[in-house]
Amino acid sequence: MGLAGHLRRRFIARRYSTLLIAIVVALAVRPLIGDTGLAPVVFSITLLAVLLIAVLTIQVDELRGEHDVLLAQRKRRNLVGWALALFAIADRVVVLIAPTPRLYVVSTVCWLMFLGFVTWSQLRSVLKQRAVTSETISSAVSVYLLMGMTWGLLYVFIFLRHPDAFSFGASPPPQGQHIFPIFIYFSLTTLSTIGFGDITPVTLPARYAAVAEGITGQFYLAILVARLVGMQMSQSPTANADR
Repeated sequence: MGLAGHLRRRFIARRYSTLLIAIVVALAVRPLIGDTGLAPVVFSITLLAVLLIAVLTIQVDELRGEHDVLLAQRKRRNLVGWALALFAIADRVVVLIAPTPRLYVVSTVCWLMFLGFVTWSQLRSVLKQRAVTSETISSAVSVYLLMGMTWGLLYVFIFLRHPDAFSFGASPPPQGQHIFPIFIYFSLTTLSTIGFGDITPVTLPARYAAVAEGITGQFYLAILVARLVGMQMSQSPTANADR
């Protein structure tokens, strides 16, 4: 009981950093270990780790704040979060055992809803912060990367429904387990407005989704920096008074 309580306190104190590390590992593991052998299984395990840590982070965050206002919201959000998480876990296991084109579509929708829910919940937590700490920075970066993963799943869904929605130049279109990493790459380059041009949206829904992601990424960074600077400036008088 003592060890469990200690671990819980450590997780609560470093929950945003833990989530950020899990996201970075999930994004880095596929290019590091390649696409053969146990790569899809390892990648799935890292995604499940992100899923569980994200759900636990949401649970902890709902316990912080005005108790009388957040109590009902906590129960509702925990129910939605765990329901989406269980669907995503079950679907990921089935995809690894018996992958089919239709199952890929269902899997993409499940993960899209879950990551969208997590991203929105984490964004609300960032906006509620009152002080700039290392955990605040970790939370803000986590939201940025989660936005990229969420949009990547949206591109996967568009591609699975309409394989001609994207042009891959001289490269062949991705298939099977390769689809998700490729579109995560495309999503992150679009979110950061790098735009290498090796993958091009062709259909109108794909183009508008890419434009919306680029605009969202720029607005997020601008608003985030302004908010962090504002919080830091509001902290300065207090900090100077204590010295």
